[in-house]
Amino acid sequence: MEDEDNTSLTTAKTLWTETILEVLYQSLKANKPDDAIKDVLREVREKGFKPNEICEKVEKKVDKLASTRVRGLMQIS
Repeated sequence: MEDEDNTSLTTAKTLWTETILEVLYQSLKANKPDDAIKDVLREVREKGFKPNEICEKVEKKVDKLASTRVRGLMQIS
């Protein structure tokens, strides 16, 4: 029974992580204000992602310009 609980918890964490990354990608595509992007970035960082890792994911899912923007925002915050 305990294994099932751990599996459910791991699945929920994974889903939340994917969701917050998707929010970041969509916010960048919609060209949301810097403050909104910073809020999402803060949550992504709290999930344990390193800045370079975030930038790589953004470049793959959005584009290089968005990755550059994220890199700049992380230096500011």
